[in-house]
Amino acid sequence: MNIESQQQLLEHTDTPNSQNDLQNVKLLLRRNFIYPLLFFVGTIIYLEIVVHLYLFGSIDSKIIYPIMFAIPLGICFTLLTGLFNEFGNKLLMWIVTSISCLIFGLQAVYYNIFKVFFSFHSLGMADDALTEFTDDVNYAIRSNLLTIIILMIPLVILYILIKEVFICKKRSLKMQACIFAGLISFHLFAMALLPIHGKEDYTPYDLYFDSRVPELSGQQLGIITLTRFDLSGLLKGDDSILVAGDLKPEPTPIDSNEDVLAPTPIIEEGNAPDSNVWDDLPLPSPTPIPIDTSPNIINIDFEELARNEDNETIRTLHKYFANELPTYKNEYTGMFEGYNLIMITAEGFFPYAVHEELTPTLYKLTNEGFIFNNFYTALWQTSTSDGEYVAMTGLIPVGTRSMYHSRNNLMPFVLGNQFNLLGLTSKAYHNHTYTYYERNETHPNLGYDYKGVGNGLVLDSYVWPESDLEMIEHTVDEYINEEPFHIYYLTVSGHMNYTFIGNSMSSKNRDLVKELPYSSDVKAYIACQIELDRALEKLIESLTEAGVIDNTVIALSADHYPYGWDKKYLDEIAGHEVDPYFEIYKNHFILWNPAIETPIIIDKPASSLDILPTLSNLFGLAYDSRLLVGRDILSNNDPLVILSNRSFITDKVMYNSATGEVIKLTEEELPEDYIKNMNNIIKNKFKISKTILKTDYYRYVFPEYPKGLK
Repeated sequence: MNIESQQQLLEHTDTPNSQNDLQNVKLLLRRNFIYPLLFFVGTIIYLEIVVHLYLFGSIDSKIIYPIMFAIPLGICFTLLTGLFNEFGNKLLMWIVTSISCLIFGLQAVYYNIFKVFFSFHSLGMADDALTEFTDDVNYAIRSNLLTIIILMIPLVILYILIKEVFICKKRSLKMQACIFAGLISFHLFAMALLPIHGKEDYTPYDLYFDSRVPELSGQQLGIITLTRFDLSGLLKGDDSILVAGDLKPEPTPIDSNEDVLAPTPIIEEGNAPDSNVWDDLPLPSPTPIPIDTSPNIINIDFEELARNEDNETIRTLHKYFANELPTYKNEYTGMFEGYNLIMITAEGFFPYAVHEELTPTLYKLTNEGFIFNNFYTALWQTSTSDGEYVAMTGLIPVGTRSMYHSRNNLMPFVLGNQFNLLGLTSKAYHNHTYTYYERNETHPNLGYDYKGVGNGLVLDSYVWPESDLEMIEHTVDEYINEEPFHIYYLTVSGHMNYTFIGNSMSSKNRDLVKELPYSSDVKAYIACQIELDRALEKLIESLTEAGVIDNTVIALSADHYPYGWDKKYLDEIAGHEVDPYFEIYKNHFILWNPAIETPIIIDKPASSLDILPTLSNLFGLAYDSRLLVGRDILSNNDPLVILSNRSFITDKVMYNSATGEVIKLTEEELPEDYIKNMNNIIKNKFKISKTILKTDYYRYVFPEYPKGLK
């Protein structure tokens, strides 16, 4: 019996007429259903396991979830490839298999380079990336070529199976219904297995039904589930806007603020000065003068706003902020009021780039002024743009392209807008294409007169990456005689890839690092950071010559660590194996003014989220600390460092969300449910940050901005 006859028999005969017919039906069933099913299920499981091993190096019991969620997708592909005629089904087989291999290959390469999973929400940046970073894209593909080839093996197998095994005929409605029932059953079964590892924070159950942290979801639930979450959010729009009942229960906040009194001299017994010396001392005040420790807030009645708000989401935010504790003014409040501020986001800056001889200016700045010994710079989804967003807004970037999505929002607390209210014209510069990440739209909204390459910033040479030194040389005269001023720089000389071929800054400074006892890649990294050092040297020299250095503050932080490296290079430059969960994010926050003769040492844990409120307090700016996620580092509030995967650091613990490990930092016993409460607080802060961005919340608080910003 030929294939057409077999197909007719399968479609129209429920009971075969002979033993021969039965054998033909079984053969057709295998070739038109069972073999395609095994191929598709096997392919997805294969892809999940290969990518998991490539990215994470090992497999644990949670691999059951990527495998189990692969089965219903394989059944789905089997269902789809039985809907049409032979040509249509074969074509669809090629399409779904190719797309699957492509998605897994994309995620493997993307995560290997950027240390985060790719999100389809970032497709809007693809044109810029492919146009301006073609060499980087090609390098990424070449570096991961073997993995890509391994992930394409299912396509070779499919070619053989279609040619030799599969009968790609249209299936009967009855059979398709059975396949659909199997799809639903296996998906429900996979979901039923989720509680096996518990329902605690960041378990597979929590990630599936609540948290959906991309980094953890991709590892614990698999690429298929991660992609489904991502595409669902893209197609349906934002489904996580805050509504009443969404926030996690938090412990009742305890306001531990106490008035801080100005210290008075203490004369130790036996060391009292003689009468003449005593007479020369200023008389102490009868009552110690208290430092102003009033809350750093604006007069906002959130409860009244909530009573008068019809929008449930906005009302929920009002109620949240009504109960949020502020930070308080302190001995550093207004320390730099009236000073100039130069804020710098340094591309790919890492503590081990600082060398006393090779980068003397960076060495000077990291060892003078304020020294933050426990400062962290997290790596977020959209790398540099998110790094900027965190430092400039004090909010958590949730999803992708947060800075871009804020371009039409009211951003009252960002420094550009704050300084503009003082009568300044804040200026921003970037020594790369001015439209990249749409900064020509985002940075003017942050209050800056913005220039990049292509809209006013002219450099001596247009190479990749461009020179930070040239950016300083061509811009410093535009503001140095216009005191007071606020300037923002985004550098690019420290951008990957770190090689002497293809990185012009590494090549430029190659001779300066040739004697270092490092590999070529590490030398190239240090060489490109030397360009940042030379730029800072020129900046300070120009400020000094203009006589404004004493009245100028330089604040520099990284956008992220050099994630484009294999970890072996991070270990090499550090001289030890770098902890990939916390230490890898530890960095410098340079906060320098030459008048600070004795370094001010801050051991409190802090992060880039805290930069905006800290600078706002130091410069005596009007802001409401309740409306920011970050906290003034110099306040007496409890510290909280939040990483993108929801790991956190406090003064009591370091909590690893990926492993559930709790590293105690003190001998004292933890309060009851401490980790659970902290996780709830952090989940709420992510939701609050996202909702502030998505709803343009600040415009509801300040409808007549800048009126009311006092």
